[in-house]
Amino acid sequence: MAVSFAKDIVPLFDPKTDIPHMARGKFLLDDFAFMSVPQNAEAVLDRLNGKGGPVMPPPPAKPWSPDKIALFRAWIDGGYQP
Repeated sequence: MAVSFAKDIVPLFDPKTDIPHMARGKFLLDDFAFMSVPQNAEAVLDRLNGKGGPVMPPPPAKPWSPDKIALFRAWIDGGYQP
């Protein structure tokens, strides 16, 4: 089954912390048009893995589990389904 941005990916981001925090840096985590650009999605994935800057989400939030990161990766690998 395809991983959906709206159904599977957006709910992974906390709407009170992750989305506004990253929007200040011009990363629109809840915007399909932005996130479906491969460079943007890969940059978010890097941050989730602690590459290219501080790990996302920032403390005191806990880092994503390997399962959540794998789901995000599956969305990318599946062709950025809306």
